Amino acid sequence: MNFFAHYYFHNKQGDNWHNAGLLFPDLLRIFTSDQRISEKAGAMQIETFHHQNLSIGIHKHFDADDIFHNWQWFKDTNHKLALEIRNSDTDIKRDWFLAHILIELAIDHVLVSENESKVNDLYNDLGACGKAEWLDFFKEKGFGEADKWYENYLKFISHRYIFTYKDTDNVVYALNRIYQNTGIGKFNDTQNQFLVLLLNNFIPEVKLKLSELHKILE
Repeated sequence: MNFFAHYYFHNKQGDNWHNAGLLFPDLLRIFTSDQRISEKAGAMQIETFHHQNLSIGIHKHFDADDIFHNWQWFKDTNHKLALEIRNSDTDIKRDWFLAHILIELAIDHVLVSENESKVNDLYNDLGACGKAEWLDFFKEKGFGEADKWYENYLKFISHRYIFTYKDTDNVVYALNRIYQNTGIGKFNDTQNQFLVLLLNNFIPEVKLKLSELHKILE
């Protein structure tokens, strides 16, 4: 799942560190050079109260992703969208990977559009987690680039770009950035137009499936 979906389905009101943990595996990967946190490492018990809650949130992230990626609708839809992309004559590469990310971003689009106040809650929770505790956590886990990560973390909070997911053009823009960052390539105008149309046609189905997703993630 993507950023907001993790927060929307599993945030705990008033538990800033748990809620930050829901996003941390993705934020670590994006904000530093090829660093990852494993599910086992995320679930380790740590004496510091804040870090315990952070680790619980990290574990919940992995648990939710596992459930989501094994959801039959997700697997069927990933296959269906990949075939639509493959058969579109737009020459978009890595169609299966692209369809996977498109589904996750489409879910965030719907959730953000309908729950803007909760997006504010997400950023407030992240902002309430202090630098000293983050740096201690990086040291305990043996991660590098702590200062670089924290600088990017603050930018992520201040830019509040998750709000841009309300616009489907911006969702495809985000998809394009992911595509570029993984070294696959960059969408041309024809590919962009095709993906915006594909996304808009797909969104009604996403809306119909959210209650089922909520149920399986409980």
